[in-house]
Amino acid sequence: MPLDITLFGIQMPTLLPIFVAAAVVQILLDRVMSDGGLYNHVWHPGLFRTAVFVCLFCTPCLLIYR
Repeated sequence: MPLDITLFGIQMPTLLPIFVAAAVVQILLDRVMSDGGLYNHVWHPGLFRTAVFVCLFCTPCLLIYR
């Protein structure tokens, strides 16, 4: 089970790069969904954004730490 990774000589927890990658993907998806007008059909956009981020973050985490 990989708990730490080394990136450019810095040892960090595996969850940190996954969190950063999920945040970048979330920003891109948020722009696409807002330009597409999806948020006009969603009851609570802030809650929806949070749920999408949790799904994007937890999926790779569960695959790594299983």
